[in-house]
Amino acid sequence: MNQEDTVPHHIRAAVRAAGWRGIVLPRTKVSDYTVHPVITIDARVWTDRVTAEHRPELDRSTLTLWESWTDDLGAPPPRPAVSIVGFVSTTTRPAAALETLDELAGYGAGLWIAAGARPPRTLTLAEFDLAGLWVVHTRPTRTSVLVHGRHGPIHTAQRGVALRHKEELLFDQALCHQVAGASWHD
Repeated sequence: MNQEDTVPHHIRAAVRAAGWRGIVLPRTKVSDYTVHPVITIDARVWTDRVTAEHRPELDRSTLTLWESWTDDLGAPPPRPAVSIVGFVSTTTRPAAALETLDELAGYGAGLWIAAGARPPRTLTLAEFDLAGLWVVHTRPTRTSVLVHGRHGPIHTAQRGVALRHKEELLFDQALCHQVAGASWHD
């Protein structure tokens, strides 16, 4: 299964238009919100983990130990095989997209795809701009970036167990969808 089989073209086009680099995963639930995650893969770590059969670790207690690991404890635990670029919301309701992307802001950037004949209202665009979220308007013949958001998580986000848990969840999704060899192009 490749990326083209599981992610619609207009979503990949919107991510490209925003200049995000990474692989768009199929729709999935992250923290109870349905989004298209965008990730990058550390090929060496991915290969090492798959070869050593270090599957995604989803137990938060284990991840707490991993994230607090010190050199005196011996060989370190596996590093994350994926990094989160951001999340794409395709909901038709701007308020729902704002809520979703705001809740996930500590893990990565946020992008709302507004589809339809007309772009969103100026007030709606201002709300997304204020929140640091991307808005891309897609139509069959054109994709336009309407709001340039931030790259990465919000500035107050910290590396921790919650982020590592999301990385491991998305590593699991990437394994399920066999995206390790996926390319960026269409």
